[in-house]
Amino acid sequence: MSSVAYIWEPMPKKSQQNHSSKKRRPCVFYSTRKAHKPLTMPNSDDFRVKRIHQLLLEMARGNFFYSLEPEEKNDNIASLVVMLNMVNEELRDSFIHQGFTNAHHTPQYMIQLSLLLDSNGRIEMVTNNSCSLLKCLPNDLIGKPLNDILSKPSQKKWNQKLPKLLKKEYHETVLKLEFVSSKGLLLTKDCNITVFQNLNTKESKILLDTVFFSKGEPFPKEKAANKLMVTKGTKDHKVRLSPKDIQIMRDVHDMIINNLENDLPRLKDLALQMGTNEYKLKYGFKQMYGITVFRFLTQERLRQAKTLILHSQHSLKQIARMTGFKSITHFSRAFKEKYGLPPSQVRR
Repeated sequence: MSSVAYIWEPMPKKSQQNHSSKKRRPCVFYSTRKAHKPLTMPNSDDFRVKRIHQLLLEMARGNFFYSLEPEEKNDNIASLVVMLNMVNEELRDSFIHQGFTNAHHTPQYMIQLSLLLDSNGRIEMVTNNSCSLLKCLPNDLIGKPLNDILSKPSQKKWNQKLPKLLKKEYHETVLKLEFVSSKGLLLTKDCNITVFQNLNTKESKILLDTVFFSKGEPFPKEKAANKLMVTKGTKDHKVRLSPKDIQIMRDVHDMIINNLENDLPRLKDLALQMGTNEYKLKYGFKQMYGITVFRFLTQERLRQAKTLILHSQHSLKQIARMTGFKSITHFSRAFKEKYGLPPSQVRR
């Protein structure tokens, strides 16, 4: 994957401007060292609605990696923000596998966000893809402190981490950061951070990069044949699924998603209700989605619980009940096993 990189360099001297302006490298962006104002987001209802509109446009393009910042207000717009974030997360986790083809061959696009920072945390280099993700031009980023494109929680995290990063000549780590686009949308991702020294100047540089996935093109129509042998996730039990069987598996998938607060019946009874048999439901579902029916239920409950923790004001006890867990103890234990942290530490 190739992309154009823009580099922060001093403006050429007057005596050189006539020649350098015609022979500048196409990959280089020149900028003067002037102060940049930090990104501030208005909080008017008009702007809040525009953010929602922008998120919907990105979702329509298949870019489900954006989200909206949770609001302190308790009104209809704030409720809509919570619901959109939840729907967006559902789509982000489900578009990779549509239920009738191997996920490894799913068409999708990778979008890399890469920034090169100096030892003060100012952006020296930015790629085209980074500008596209953040909805801004290169000169809006080059020379600007990284803090200016981070949310407040991430600013605090970055300020605490930066001095520690610079203590070593070479260091690698992963840090979860939340970027804010010029349209007010959030981009949350684990970022790879590499600290190294310039061989000539011995000055420390910081490379920050991460990758986002976009839906891109839909599945080709020829994928849906009359009979399809799905082999993902199993070795011994291969089930030949007809288009009707595939639709049943999808219906089971959607039924689970839409009823997370309710327990499932026995697999045999569920298969009877859905118009198939236990064997085909058990192994067909696992082949299509790479997970068993009941593990999928638990996975989706925990994923929705995490979304509610991050994007709502409900108590942890309420969230546990809303996502089908019998007790807060069971919920906390399962959540920690899945995400490595108890729910109380995930909440901002």
